[in-house]
Amino acid sequence: MNLDQFISQVLFLVTLILHTFAAYAFLHLLYLQFRQYRLGGPAWGGWTWRVLTLVLAVHYFNQMWVFLTFALSDAATAQRLPALNMVHVITRPLIGPLLMQLFYTTERSRLPDNRPWRALVKAAWAFAIPIAVVRGLWFGGVPMLWAKLPKELAGVSDAVLGAGAVYTLIVIWESRRPEDSRSRRRHRQWYFGIVCTLFVYLILQIVWWPAWLDSIAEFALPLAFVLVTIYYGERLTFFDVFAKSALLFAIALVILICYLTLMLPRLGFQEPVSRRLVLVPYWLTSLALVPLVLGAPWTFAKLTSWADRSWFGRRFSPAGAIESFSESLHGASSEDDLLERAESAISMIFRSTSCIDRLDSTASGLSPGELREKIRVRGTPWGTVRVLPRNDEVPFLSQDVRQLGAFAAKLGSALEAQIQREDALRREQRERQLLLNAAEAELRALRARINPHFLFNALNAIAALIPNKPNVAEHTIEQLAEVFRYTVRQADREWVSVADEIEFVRSYLDIERIRFGERLQVRIEMEKSAAKVRIPAMTIQTLAENAVKHGITAVRDLGLISVSAELIASQEHGSKAVITVSDNGPGFLDAAAVSATVRSGSGYGLRHIRERLLAHYGQAASLRIHRDPSSATTFVSLEVPAVLNGESCES
Repeated sequence: MNLDQFISQVLFLVTLILHTFAAYAFLHLLYLQFRQYRLGGPAWGGWTWRVLTLVLAVHYFNQMWVFLTFALSDAATAQRLPALNMVHVITRPLIGPLLMQLFYTTERSRLPDNRPWRALVKAAWAFAIPIAVVRGLWFGGVPMLWAKLPKELAGVSDAVLGAGAVYTLIVIWESRRPEDSRSRRRHRQWYFGIVCTLFVYLILQIVWWPAWLDSIAEFALPLAFVLVTIYYGERLTFFDVFAKSALLFAIALVILICYLTLMLPRLGFQEPVSRRLVLVPYWLTSLALVPLVLGAPWTFAKLTSWADRSWFGRRFSPAGAIESFSESLHGASSEDDLLERAESAISMIFRSTSCIDRLDSTASGLSPGELREKIRVRGTPWGTVRVLPRNDEVPFLSQDVRQLGAFAAKLGSALEAQIQREDALRREQRERQLLLNAAEAELRALRARINPHFLFNALNAIAALIPNKPNVAEHTIEQLAEVFRYTVRQADREWVSVADEIEFVRSYLDIERIRFGERLQVRIEMEKSAAKVRIPAMTIQTLAENAVKHGITAVRDLGLISVSAELIASQEHGSKAVITVSDNGPGFLDAAAVSATVRSGSGYGLRHIRERLLAHYGQAASLRIHRDPSSATTFVSLEVPAVLNGESCES
């Protein structure tokens, strides 16, 4: 094989690859267009664009079939698709008028006067339709009066196409506007360059134009025109699917054809020793294709990633976008915060402004180029998420549509979880409020119950003091007045300072000392740092009353009650006020009784304190009971967060 034959075969192979790729691309494109129209997508260009796409698809399929039949050198095979060739012969003269009709339809609102432009389009149709009819009759076997007529009509068809190219260039130039966007200007520049190249190609066909360049030009120009149209004009939603699959098909086609071209001539072999060895070379050749087949998914993933970054300007892969969106929703404190985070994340991923509207909002209708997806919460429509058109007018494609659908589903789940959390929080707040109201009601009942009982004991003690110790009786009356004054003053107040509460307890225990005489001793200690800490009213008094009632009354010898208040540091809740009331009464019989009392808060007074602490502080406060057997002392400790005027107190 000499150099010229090798070059000729290579050029033929390249041309066959190009036309096979174009035939596949147009077949896929027609399918995607039909799919978008069924989904209610835009029908740009009307019937003209769809007919032009179909004509070009027929042209590519016919060219591919011509090359295949030429390679097979079988005339009978060339006659297997006469209908396809008939359509190609008839429609070739109509490409020029279709091109003129397309640009007149899409740009007539921008032309200064429609009448001359419409007249030129009608004239082109009137000239091209008879030529198409004559070519169809000749191809169908009808004898022509002039034998050279078909050849001359082919030249006339090219002249009509050239006139259509000139018409298109003038329309593109006349429809320019200073306020056009950058995307629209780029769209016109692409059209102008492609149509200028078409016009030059038609001129060079007359002067000089090699056959192999003719094949490449017939492949490249229509395909470039269609790609520019579906991206800028038609805004085909599935353009990214089309581009990625076409790119993968082209790479696979080139690799397979080159591989088979190199390997098939080497499959010749000598007569084998055994007839079973005849298939070994074919088996080895097929085995070498296994890595290509296994690597196809990896190759497509890499091509997809590269196309998204380079062609479509996407910052994230689909999985990366979902991960970034999910991370942005974490830590939302409320429903409004969640929606703000979602809008910000979607705007960043799509490089455009996003809006999330509830069903009851007054959102505007769908604008051209805008994405919109419904948000469902618990299976019912909750609202919509919208992504406004980009400033650079880069269209949203099928992957963007799927991505927004995934975001809407993710946001719906996050909203459902947030609504459940807020409902649970509201229920907890209602329960705590009900518990607090019940505790306050019990406090009032406790005051109403304590006052008569305490008053009866105090009056009996005062009556016994009056004959022999009138001064002590007078002092006791003053203490009794102070106790009831405090009770009346705090009747409608929930919070008091530790200092006020301890002074009240001091007066209460002084009266009890009159009652028990020398049998009762009281020791009270309070740190200055704990004096102004706020606590619920009458909590220390309840502990002191329990110490008297359940501890001192059961002691025949000396009884001792100690009250202390201090401030300690806590890592979990900051500083804490610890108030301890102890007595040397008999206490609990065993450790099990102590733990049961701590868990349940048994006894009316302890249970009441426990409920109030839970309502006010939650788990930040505690009530503990401890029995020291060595000293025969029972300790009841109250721990609450150290709060002073709404702020934490530090020692």
